[in-house]
Amino acid sequence: MSNTHTVVIGGGVVGASAAYYLAKQGNDVTLLEQGELASGCSQGNAGQVTPGHLPLPQPGTMWRNLRWLFKSTSPLYIAPRLDLSLIQWLWSFNQACNEPHLRKATRILCELGEASATLFDQLVDDIGLRYQNKGRLEICRSEKTFLAACEEAELLRECGFESRRLAGGEVQQFEPAIQTDVAGAIYYPNSGFCNPQELVKQFATAAEACGAKFKLNTPVTDLRIERGRVAAVVTPQEEMKADAVVLACGSWAPRLAQRLGMRLPVQPGKGYHLDLERPEAAPAMPVVLVEERIFVTPIDDFLRLAGTMEFSGFNLRQRPARIEMLAAGASRYLPGVPQALERSRWCHLRPMTPDGLPIIGRVPQVPNVWIATGHGMLGVTQGPITGKLVAEWIGEGKTSLDLTALRPERFRRAGRNSNESGITDAA
Repeated sequence: MSNTHTVVIGGGVVGASAAYYLAKQGNDVTLLEQGELASGCSQGNAGQVTPGHLPLPQPGTMWRNLRWLFKSTSPLYIAPRLDLSLIQWLWSFNQACNEPHLRKATRILCELGEASATLFDQLVDDIGLRYQNKGRLEICRSEKTFLAACEEAELLRECGFESRRLAGGEVQQFEPAIQTDVAGAIYYPNSGFCNPQELVKQFATAAEACGAKFKLNTPVTDLRIERGRVAAVVTPQEEMKADAVVLACGSWAPRLAQRLGMRLPVQPGKGYHLDLERPEAAPAMPVVLVEERIFVTPIDDFLRLAGTMEFSGFNLRQRPARIEMLAAGASRYLPGVPQALERSRWCHLRPMTPDGLPIIGRVPQVPNVWIATGHGMLGVTQGPITGKLVAEWIGEGKTSLDLTALRPERFRRAGRNSNESGITDAA
């Protein structure tokens, strides 16, 4: 039984997962969350678990989306403003849009995803998670988009993720809820979905059963540093002594990382959802509408439409037109959407890195602090494995996967030669 007191900052899927695995291995754990549990991205994201996935920066991405960037009703929108950090982020993002990085990053994401998929199956038994691995269907209206999707599927196949191509009318036979003519679709059998908010709550319940403590509505205002280590985490109520600290607070992590002398190029990318009472003709599995960038997930007794990417700074202001985009886009494929009763509208901030990879690792200059953020749109998929890896590192001093390519110091090395080749099995 370890006597290490670890403070986890952030009550989303990554933080709750870290708290669970840390407490399970015998650590004394306290999780601090500035709001309610799972009140951030984990509250209302698409809930899709996609172990095989490409990074957001890809060759030609910036140029293909240039016409969209400043249009408020486009899938990708940047609110016009003078923001030096965003300009730097966009520059770094564009630098990552090349073929070598695409292949390296895809392999890294796939290895993380494969490890997390294994954990999802275990979590069904370990914490009672309601997880369904029915696969996912990526649907393309145009031949051009379908050909590009087939190329992506081939790259994922090289990384160990099989898929099945469906052409034209085969799509409706495979998923009868789709009621429009399409060019084709790709079916990925090794994918699933869950209710992301319930996932966090189940992690929390299991962590508390192992002795972890959760303090909600407790924002962290500072980190007190003594002799090169964080000695205490400061909240409005108290200074909490800590032997180890995990920054798993999503888009807010860079603010605390600055206190440690580390710059994290994470931008808040706002995503939206529209929850509807489930139409009679609803898909039985997660669906991705590729041209519209919309994720359709049949969660519990409702249908979630999620997606879009908006860079407009730290705010939770909803733009109604972007939510209406979700309904309009889904209606092209699912005729029951316009008549379905609305349950909720929501938006929150995804932590986006310019290279499309998460940040997982120890802060070099403050060695009792670990960072776990930057998962972008893959927080649910990668949350369990991230929490487990951080717990391994804190508890055992080593991890079951080599995290060299994901460490936070990679950004200060930008532009230099490096042998960071990705994730491999650790010796």
